[in-house]
Amino acid sequence: MVNEPLTRADFEQQRGAAAGARRRTGRPLAVVSVVLGFAQLIALRWLERRLDRPTAVAIAGSAFVAYLVIVGALGWRMARAVRRATLRCPQCGVPLKDMSERVAAATGRCDACGGQVIA
Repeated sequence: MVNEPLTRADFEQQRGAAAGARRRTGRPLAVVSVVLGFAQLIALRWLERRLDRPTAVAIAGSAFVAYLVIVGALGWRMARAVRRATLRCPQCGVPLKDMSERVAAATGRCDACGGQVIA
């Protein structure tokens, strides 16, 4: 699986694309989770005042399960988008993320195999 090393410009472009994927998918996840979380708290207070306790808990529990499904789906979508956009070593194919990405940017080499990442 040996490929040619990336140019510095290609490396930085792919690095920016990965950061953009994190931003694009992270914002909706944060907004939806916070807004739906507050909506659930408000709805729970309203339900407890209007309905008997077992009915209010059943409705609130169903809403919480729906919340978990929605936030879980958005989290999975974010992880998938970030995984697709993450840089990989052209020599060994190991994902370059977090510290590995910074090491490759500074040294031009993969910290896993030592192969040339940036020409």
